Parts: sequence; C-alpha cells; structure tokens
Amino acid sequence: MAADVGQQAGATCDAAPATQRKRPVVSWRRFLLRAGLALSLTLATGAYLATRFRLGYDDQAHQCLPPHRWFLIDRHDRTLRRGSLIAFAALGSQMGAYFRDGQVIVKRAAGVPGDRVAVGLDSVQINGVEVGKRLALARTLKRPAADFVRADIVPPGHLWVMGATTDSFDSRYWGFLPAARVIGRAYVLW
Repeated sequence: MAADVGQQAGATCDAAPATQRKRPVVSWRRFLLRAGLALSLTLATGAYLATRFRLGYDDQAHQCLPPHRWFLIDRHDRTLRRGSLIAFAALGSQMGAYFRDGQVIVKRAAGVPGDRVAVGLDSVQINGVEVGKRLALARTLKRPAADFVRADIVPPGHLWVMGATTDSFDSRYWGFLPAARVIGRAYVLW
C-alpha cells in the first residue's frame, strides 16, 4: 500500500496543473502568411492615404487665413461650396506677382457660379453681403485701387476665392478662379 501511495504522489507531482497548458505551436508558414497579409494591408492603406490626402503649410510672413498654418487637403473631395476652404494650383500668368505657377494655395470659396460680386474701394460684397475690406495690395502691385473696382457675376465653372485678411492676394486682384484648377477641399489642422 505504501508503494501505491508513492506512485500516486509521484503521479500527482509530475502532472501539470490545468492552468499551465502549453500554447499551440504556430508554424512559420502560418506566421509568414499572417504577417504578409498584415503588411500588405498596411501598405495598401498607406498608398491610398498618400494618394488621397496631402498636407499644406502656409509659410508666408503675412498669412491669408490666420492663425492657421497647417491644412489637410482631400484630393478626392472637390465639392465646391460657398464658404468652404479649397486648395488650388496657382496660375503663373494670373498670380505671377506672388506665386509661382503650380504652387498650391488655400483660400475660402467666397463666391460660386451665379453670385453677384461687387469690389469697391472700401469693401468686397457677394450677393450684397460684405466678405472683405479694402484693396490693400493695390499700392504693392503698383496700380491704382480704382483699377480693381468692378461688379460682375461669377461665371459657370469658376469661383471667387478670398483670404481672411485685407492684404490677401486673392480674386480681388486677379479675378475668377477656374474650377478646373481646384486640387481638393482643405481642412484646418492647426
């Protein structure tokens, strides 16, 4: 009987408790398959995000949309709504005084096709609502402010864009922006 107790005791000591079970062994092939799928998904997501979004930074000393400097540009969203921020490529012949051809610019879409624009010496109005003040850059552009005074209607396929400051180089000075130049909608980051 003593031998039976010893064997039972030995059997009890050698057996692993139920809570300490071994983990199943994952084969290298299975691991590589999972890792490859995860890596592929990560790369595909990164490629999609890189083609859809772009970061914009305003490095000007006099910002046109203060206090914001960083913008996220969604190149898949070209929705043109009054009041939204849009990013567009500068047209050198139109904006050569300040921007090189193709430079990305962010402004607010102040007027859309069909809106009535009135640029006066003291204010800019769209559909009778003031959206800007003065023609502060006329002197810098070496032209009389009266050269920029006009009343017009935003034509189809164009926008009237403006910054938030009086010294923003915008549609007051170079006119309507062709909607085809819009890169995408912009969102303020900080």
